[in-house]
Amino acid sequence: MRQHKVPFFFPILINIDKFPCLVVGGGKVAYRKVLSLKEFKADVTLISPKYCKPLVELAKEGKINIINKSYSKEYIKDFKIVFSATNNPKINKTVHKDCQSEGILLNVVDNLPLCDFILPANVKRGSLTISISSQGKAPFYLKEIKKKLIQLFPLYYADIIELADNFRKQLLSNPKIRSPKLKEKAFKKFLEIDWGYILTEENKKNLHMHLQKILQEFN
Repeated sequence: MRQHKVPFFFPILINIDKFPCLVVGGGKVAYRKVLSLKEFKADVTLISPKYCKPLVELAKEGKINIINKSYSKEYIKDFKIVFSATNNPKINKTVHKDCQSEGILLNVVDNLPLCDFILPANVKRGSLTISISSQGKAPFYLKEIKKKLIQLFPLYYADIIELADNFRKQLLSNPKIRSPKLKEKAFKKFLEIDWGYILTEENKKNLHMHLQKILQEFN
């Protein structure tokens, strides 16, 4: 008899905007799943005969689509990614069977063997996304790691990432800086500056002053 393999998941970032998502369920678990998806601008539809109040409010605001019906296979065919977030094992198994037959990727909350993929814990600072996973083994411990990351990466990291992006674009478009060694030297100069201190202790205008100072060194 063939032994069932323990799933091992590959970390990947995808453009979720290209893949509308269906969430099966309308309770608090589904709501938390929706919040995670909306943080990354996902197009989300839910199907459930009833919904918790926060989901109803999101639907009224036009942020999600809801279908007020019980789940059936016909509703998954327009989706490539499905989340089953119900507390009903029978429904979750049915959704799993249907997704398998249609080649649709499925995540079943708190049921690793039924999952084609799992979601990591995320700390998001603008374009900076830090994701951590225990391969589904210890989600409670990930919460503690996430708390530490939140302290380690304050909100101003969103500004630093935008600044780094601006710096990189200016550097790469400068015809005087073509040598890989020169580019590496310029990047090192950027990294030597304590941008967090400037953002918290100085005026934000000083950011661009420091940025231009580095660029002028290589002109």
